[in-house]
Order: sequence, then structure tokens, then C-alpha cells
Amino acid sequence: MYDPRDTLKGVAFEAMKMGQGLYIHTDGLVYLVDNGKADVCHGWALKAYIAGDEVTILTRCRMKVATAQAIGARVYTNNVSGGSAPASAGGIIIGFAVTAYKVYVSAPTPVADG
Repeated sequence: MYDPRDTLKGVAFEAMKMGQGLYIHTDGLVYLVDNGKADVCHGWALKAYIAGDEVTILTRCRMKVATAQAIGARVYTNNVSGGSAPASAGGIIIGFAVTAYKVYVSAPTPVADG
């Protein structure tokens, strides 16, 4: 669940899946948060995209996750190779777990420069 006013647009540098963390690089393209870059996050992919697509970036939202979280615990960007969805460890803090499989996340402000 998200508010359309809490979105950004950009062009995908690479393929991405729904819910994966994203950041806008200095070249203006949108990249995945992963093990090579988990110290910055501008939001999450609304849906799946391929390289060159216009991406809708959710800067604040509630989402379901596949891996159980500790209720009330911090949620991080994660640092999985090939793209990361929010998780219980790795990277920077982006939100908290509302239930075991629902999280509330918000792009940190100010965003880390990384």
C-alpha cells in the first residue's frame, strides 16, 4: 500500500523485481540496492521492470515480505547479490516490522551518500 504522492520516477539501469530496494545513481539511472551497494536507498520498485523501463519508486509504503520478521524489529535495506528486498539485517535501517510478514518502510532522509 502506498500514496502516489510518495513516488519518484526514473529509468531502470537493470532488471528489477517488485519490492526490491532502489537508488538513483549519479548518472541519473535507477539501480538495485544489493551486496555491492546497500548503504543508500531512495525507495522500492512498484512492480517488475527491465532495463530501460520507466520505474515507479515508492519512497514510503507498507509491503508484504517473504521472510518472517520479528514484530516491531528494525528492517534494513539488506545486501543480497542481484537485488534486495527489505529484511532483518544488512545495510541501513529503513523501517520496522508491523507483523511477521508486513513491514513499513520509508526512504531515509537525508539519504546516505554511500
